Amino acid sequence: MTTKQTKRHIRVSIIGKYLGWMTIRAAILVIAFLILEVTYRVGVFGFLIANIDTQTFIYNTLFQVIASFGAWFFLAFAKKIIVPATILTVSPALGKIVRDPTSAKKTNKSIAQYLTYLIYIVTIGMLVFIWTYSFIGTWVANLLGNGLVIMLTFILGLFSSSVLGNILGYAILGGTNEFKVGDRVQIGDSYGDIIEIGFFFTRIKTIKDEVISIPNLTVMNKEIRNFSTLQEVMLYVQVTLGYDIDKDYAQATLIEAAKKTKGVLSLPDKASFVLLRELGSYAITYELNVFINEPNRFTTIKSDLISNMLIELKKAGIDIATPAFVTLKGEEKTLPHSITQFMDNRKAN
Repeated sequence: MTTKQTKRHIRVSIIGKYLGWMTIRAAILVIAFLILEVTYRVGVFGFLIANIDTQTFIYNTLFQVIASFGAWFFLAFAKKIIVPATILTVSPALGKIVRDPTSAKKTNKSIAQYLTYLIYIVTIGMLVFIWTYSFIGTWVANLLGNGLVIMLTFILGLFSSSVLGNILGYAILGGTNEFKVGDRVQIGDSYGDIIEIGFFFTRIKTIKDEVISIPNLTVMNKEIRNFSTLQEVMLYVQVTLGYDIDKDYAQATLIEAAKKTKGVLSLPDKASFVLLRELGSYAITYELNVFINEPNRFTTIKSDLISNMLIELKKAGIDIATPAFVTLKGEEKTLPHSITQFMDNRKAN
């Protein structure tokens, strides 16, 4: 079963489980309102109670009681359906940054709690509005009604924009502990130290002392690498060399560059190694892989490694291949002396 099918199955399960529950209670509320309204309009209250003010008072009280049950229905409906549906909606974004199932479960629980608190606040507001309508006057009720319309419009606009997504991203990032202030991270193409995790933006200070503000919603959609949580980090650099270069000689030269780079580990189980990544139309792509135990110096060590690679390749008489270089090289057949000597020594051994 695919992820899309699984989500559809969950939605159907949620709706199917509470469909009868919703239908019965909604029908009871509608019928109760209709009975109250019809009874009052046809004058049934007049046969039982002579005083008009008393009739109006009883009608208003019964109306408020039924409306209060409506508020309770909204509360139960929100807790049983709206909250689970919201968790299901945000789970894809949450899954992109939360790898630990325990942390994901904890974050979902926190989101459910915040939504439940919001629902209780809205329900209390509805009850206050219902029971104070006849006492505070129509003009105040109209004012509150206009305010409610404005608030609902604002909330709908909030849901349709990235503002709510950034706030929700802040809550998720805080619950998952993916990183904290001071950590050296890479978020997408941005690399640096976390200096602030705000409601809307996560700010990174790069090694060039530039401050980059990344929306939390964007952070959740990017790959996050937290170097501060790792004791050892692998670093790699790719370079293209011509087919006329002996691969063993090229690999040995690149390994020598790694040995001369400060910060690169040389332990037996963390030794540098070279991979052949691609056979191009004019050159072979070599990838030098090394291990470092100073994640905060990742960029500096990589720069030093590239510098040593250029030095060692030049000393070895190896030119980095590019299309322009291959064209200019033309019909040249003579290999550098260092390469031919390395090949002769290997054949002799």
